[in-house]
Amino acid sequence: MRNPLVPIAILFALVILVGEGFFGFFSRWLDPSRSPQHYSHRLEAPLLLTQENGDLVMQPRQQWMRMRLVTMPERRTNTVCCEAEVLEIADSALRCYPAKGRLLLYLKPSALQSMPNKGDIILALASPQRPDSAINPHQFDYRLYLRRKGILHTAYLPANSWRTIGHSNSPTDILHSVRQQLINVIQSSSLSPSQQGIAEALFLGWDNDLDPNTESNFRMAGITHLLCVSGLHVGIVTLLAGWLLFFLSNRRRDRFIRGLFQLIVTWLFVVITGMAPSTMRAGLMFSLMVVGRMFFSRPPTVNAIAASAVILLSANPLLLFNVGFQLSYSAVLAIVLFVRPLEEKIPLPSFEGKLFKPLRWLLQKARSMFCVSLVAQCATAPFILFYFHQFPLYFLVANMIVVPFAAFLLGTVMFMVALSWWPWAFKGVAYLLSALLSATEWVTATVASWPHALITGIWFDQWMLALAIVVVCLLGLLLLRGWRPALPAALTVAIVLLAYSRYDYSKKSSQLCFDVYDLGRSSTAIEFFAGHESYLLCDSVTASNIHSIDFQTNNNRLWHRVDSTTILSLDTTFENPYLLVDRRFVAFAGKSMRIVDRSNYRLRSGFKPRVDYLLLRESPYITVDELRRQYQFDSLIIASQNSWRRANAWKRAIELKEPRTL
Repeated sequence: MRNPLVPIAILFALVILVGEGFFGFFSRWLDPSRSPQHYSHRLEAPLLLTQENGDLVMQPRQQWMRMRLVTMPERRTNTVCCEAEVLEIADSALRCYPAKGRLLLYLKPSALQSMPNKGDIILALASPQRPDSAINPHQFDYRLYLRRKGILHTAYLPANSWRTIGHSNSPTDILHSVRQQLINVIQSSSLSPSQQGIAEALFLGWDNDLDPNTESNFRMAGITHLLCVSGLHVGIVTLLAGWLLFFLSNRRRDRFIRGLFQLIVTWLFVVITGMAPSTMRAGLMFSLMVVGRMFFSRPPTVNAIAASAVILLSANPLLLFNVGFQLSYSAVLAIVLFVRPLEEKIPLPSFEGKLFKPLRWLLQKARSMFCVSLVAQCATAPFILFYFHQFPLYFLVANMIVVPFAAFLLGTVMFMVALSWWPWAFKGVAYLLSALLSATEWVTATVASWPHALITGIWFDQWMLALAIVVVCLLGLLLLRGWRPALPAALTVAIVLLAYSRYDYSKKSSQLCFDVYDLGRSSTAIEFFAGHESYLLCDSVTASNIHSIDFQTNNNRLWHRVDSTTILSLDTTFENPYLLVDRRFVAFAGKSMRIVDRSNYRLRSGFKPRVDYLLLRESPYITVDELRRQYQFDSLIIASQNSWRRANAWKRAIELKEPRTL
């Protein structure tokens, strides 16, 4: 068999998909808390505290921990975020125990504290907490996401609860300090702040200094992959390293020398750029391809890609569910397999004579860039739609203009950094780079300004993902093997996909339902769905900053196929054929709801209103028996904004009686 590792990789991936998707086997097998030394076994039970208003709250205990920062700290709005490896943990009696395991830290530096660095040893009084799971309908499961990265808890450290007590010097830490020096070199250049952010992201994968408008333009133009170091950047560096030894022949000894140099340069680049999972994957993939070229004049590229996937999945089977893993391997496989057959299907005009040779060369490069962009986007489109629910409409235009210059841009940044010791040359190359980046910003801003540049709000579920992958595979089979039945089969599956999407959209046209969101103790929100319209009822603070709850509500809105949303405050008055809101009273689809909080929990009149739902928020000082005396209701809804003690008291009281609790 020409590529024996390909069926092995496919079978391996299927075993992981079935074992994890249906049984959660690999999550349990790779659970870091299985280790007896994991810090979670030393965490003490939380305290039950009484607040001034009499409410009980669960307060996690603070424990002393000695930790080492293992990732480069990233600046957020008010904190610094990084991952830390726990080295030691103390109990309430201050007995210390060796420990291991990772935490996600949010540090608040004080004015007297310097910015922490990767490798720093810190002593902290921390109260680790489990991250939120997917509590609301169709919400992203952040707890599962971190768990698959080996992180079980997060911790917020105020400025007075931690301090740096040392530094651990490892080879990677030294290279990370080199990375910081390279960032300082770029920031000392004459580039504008937005251009410095692009140069840092392009060369080093450092996106903390990216201008938000620039990042938005790149995303809308469909070339956001340029701003994160991935397979494209690693491939460019590997290719440039090979070009530097252009004078070597194709003999085995020269191929070995060239390949060894490419491997050294590639992994130096991977380490300097932060050793992110995406660059590690790309580094391994291109390394195996280089090794194949070292020993074979025509290396089995597909076999090398399959081998890298098998190695990575053997080390961590949960990588199969990583978005970056799926995007990178689908794009690279599609480019390797389908670009050349597609180029053969697009003939070029036949120009004869030496005068037309440059024109023919340009047309060949344009065709190649068109095919690469089209194939890569088609291969990754199902995953982009499934995970991000958006699609850049003009991706071909931006990719054909900007991506061909990515190698030149990256090479220019590297050249500028290398000449930082020579002021005149440094300024000259910085001027050239500024011109190139200005042109890049202009192109992305222009494409992003076109109408419907980024189509958002696309619902794409698991069945649509599976059908779309089948369509892509059938079209690839048609290109690769010329199998004619693949075309009608692909059209049939595509029609089934469109029909399923249309059926799902039509089914939602008659929906009349509502969801009460769990937003913690901060606020309460209720969304009513009437066909393809929704009405979000929330308190005035949330209504004035509605994007603060997008994380909890957006995916649910997409699943309900909502076209428009109306924001309503609890104190407003609103009426249409579906919904009536009169302060704290709501009527929707033949059902009524009364919202009870501290402002209206006692009725002054003797009238006993009849409602279908009674929703409690803000911990009103009322018992279930008092509620029964004042209201007639079928279902009691206890919002997350209530205190833990009152919510439990209401639940215990209602479990013995009707009505039921939602």
